Amino acid sequence: MDASDAAHIDPAISAALPQGLFLMTAASDDVRSGFITRWVQQCGRVPFQVSVAIPRGTSIEPLLRDSRHFALCGLQANDRVIQRRFADTPTRQEDPYVGLQCFSDASGSPILQRSRFYLDCELVGHLAMESDCRIYIGQVLTARMLNTEELAVTTNGHANGHANGHANGHTNGHANGHTNGHSNGHTNGHSNGHTNGHANG
Repeated sequence: MDASDAAHIDPAISAALPQGLFLMTAASDDVRSGFITRWVQQCGRVPFQVSVAIPRGTSIEPLLRDSRHFALCGLQANDRVIQRRFADTPTRQEDPYVGLQCFSDASGSPILQRSRFYLDCELVGHLAMESDCRIYIGQVLTARMLNTEELAVTTNGHANGHANGHANGHTNGHANGHTNGHSNGHTNGHSNGHTNGHANG
């Protein structure tokens, strides 16, 4: 299959492959850049390594070669601010991180505080295939979860649902038992009184 055949592959097949929303960041001297990609994969366990595919010719590539490091910020799928900010490849004259809360870890690459998690990496290799993209291989130096609000909401929601369900079940069960007991007592008392009165009469 040549490149022209590959262009006619059903887009649904590509969409079915594992994808995410990541901001690849790098810095060299006082220049910082970033590029959004969906193509990040773990490619090694010991040591922990990841591969990142980005188009050829983006402004981040010179910084990758100069610094030999990069970071990957896992983005929220609905984070339109970052998607708009990095929709166009920034030039070397502008800093796309101005106004954003950032910090750095071992590599010195910028990391967004609003990220879900990050991987801070040393560049250990890259592949330049006959393709519109290059693949960069990073060995993970540090990694950390940052935004755990979704997990907290899920956990608390489950706990609250369980507690409320238990409380409601207990309350309803008690109420139903009381109602049924009263009803049964009234019925039995009425029936016994009627029977005994009839027999005595």
